[in-house]
Amino acid sequence: MSPHPAALPYPDGPRLLADVGASNIRFALETAPTCFGSTAVLSCADHDSLESAIRAFLQSQNLAGVRHAALSLPNPISGDQIKLTNHPWEFSVEAMRRAFGLQTLLAINDYTALAMGLTRLDPHERIQIGGGDPLPGAVVGVIGPGTGLGVSALVPFQDRNVSLTTEGGHASYPAQDDDEALVIAHARARYGHVSGERLISASGLELTYEALALRSGHQPANRRAPEISAAALADVPDPVAHQALSMFCAMLGTAAGNLALTLGAQGGVYIGGGIVPQIAGFFAQSAFRARFEAKGRFQPWLARVPTWIVAAPRAGLRGASAMLDDHLTADHGAGPLLVDIRASMDKLSASERIVAQDLLSAPRAWMSDSIARIAERCGVSTPTVMRFCRSLGFKGLVDFKLRLGSGLSGTTKVAHREVSADDPTAERIGKIFDNSISALIGLRDRLHPDVFERAVTALANARRIEVYGTGSAALAAEDAQHKLGRLGLAALARTDAQQQNLTSIYLGAEDVLLVLSNSGELDSINEAVARARHAGTAVIAVCPQRSELARLADTVLPVDHPDDVQALVPMVSRLMQTVMIDALVSDLALQRRPLIHRALAHQDDQRFDALSSHSR
Repeated sequence: MSPHPAALPYPDGPRLLADVGASNIRFALETAPTCFGSTAVLSCADHDSLESAIRAFLQSQNLAGVRHAALSLPNPISGDQIKLTNHPWEFSVEAMRRAFGLQTLLAINDYTALAMGLTRLDPHERIQIGGGDPLPGAVVGVIGPGTGLGVSALVPFQDRNVSLTTEGGHASYPAQDDDEALVIAHARARYGHVSGERLISASGLELTYEALALRSGHQPANRRAPEISAAALADVPDPVAHQALSMFCAMLGTAAGNLALTLGAQGGVYIGGGIVPQIAGFFAQSAFRARFEAKGRFQPWLARVPTWIVAAPRAGLRGASAMLDDHLTADHGAGPLLVDIRASMDKLSASERIVAQDLLSAPRAWMSDSIARIAERCGVSTPTVMRFCRSLGFKGLVDFKLRLGSGLSGTTKVAHREVSADDPTAERIGKIFDNSISALIGLRDRLHPDVFERAVTALANARRIEVYGTGSAALAAEDAQHKLGRLGLAALARTDAQQQNLTSIYLGAEDVLLVLSNSGELDSINEAVARARHAGTAVIAVCPQRSELARLADTVLPVDHPDDVQALVPMVSRLMQTVMIDALVSDLALQRRPLIHRALAHQDDQRFDALSSHSR
């Protein structure tokens, strides 16, 4: 795919992309959108780690370093530590990012990347196999056999696309005829559970061939998948290989049809992976499409859904590029600011436009850059960067970053990373702070304004406020008592289970019970809460939203976090509780400002009267 005619080089330098396969790693340096300046294929066997392979590629390009990189991996991605399924390699994403001095390093499932890369396909890079036209704006399914069976989807969302990370290849596969039942029985005897990946993959083709050969009464030859495909496609085809490859295509049709129905994929289903493009002619004549549509009453619905073979070179790299670009440029709330910048380009000076292009290419990267670094990268002076900010109506770079960050912060991923004693000191510190920051962002995003407002109103109108908390939540309860008391509210913390049990008897309809709990499952507190609710007391719970306490409460302010209860460290949930109390108190203070001002003025008058009486 050639770059867009208007594509400009990335102002912060080329981006590193890598597509890790079973045997080889494809590398590319993307100098502008969809423009791969340098590419290379390195053998996995020649390197003892992924980091070693990356370093070798960068050295071959005489490139000291890059700022942004994305790795497409044939793996589930569920955290920082990644152990590859096809190699003995494992690594920490954060440690690798730091080792190469990267601003951004994304580790992406290969089919999640492939799904996003569909947005960059040219028409000639896909081969349609049946169906009608795709429904504009509809979900698109992606499935593809290779070393395994990858499954993903592309879901339109507002003005962008979101690709799904799934493990759909491991869903159980149902036999559709007697031959498939035979192969599945053969697989079940060896593996137990038979998933789509056990059958619709390179190893699955080998297993199917083996089962069919055994049925014919012959000892099966030890053939690899490429040999089976070649024997099936020969001028005089091997009958067992031909049947195995035919079953492979039919089973893929069944799985692809299931995916289309599950997703409602009226945008079509794309077939990726390394196998199908190599047998495209055979595949088009196979039972794939008939099996895709063979869903009883929904056959007419599926008949309209198009299916394509992805025939694009470097599809994995292109997908990694699309994911990295989406990560760096998604505004998620900073949109109006970025729109204003694009609209004002003609009003900026030539040097200011260079700064603007740098910002628009990767707005999130700006958040951690100093003014000197931005200026150096853009080839302008630091006063030019300041002028750019002031041209947009900001006092300077700090003021500009505050506005930019308020929108971009929503893109931070909420993920708890386990802190290990084996981690380097810098790594441990980073994890502790990152866990706290991501947890607070998650807390903010889950908090519904209407629920929060209801809690504030209840507290503001309460005759008295009892605050319950035990264990580490006791500290947050006492903090709440202090802060609410400073606003002139009658608040009292109860941190002993017996006190909570006794005082709950005397609560009434004019009172509010504010309960802080890490688990929401402590029987003594929940019994007290149930008693207070029975008396008509409003209960506000700061606790996990899927807990017994949440079920009992009138209002739930959700605090969900995977605390390590075995570790003797401050718990992130306590920080979240404290910040939630701060938010409540801040809002209450705004509502009660006139009353507080009158109380402070009265206090000053009393102090003046006392001092005056001493001076007489």
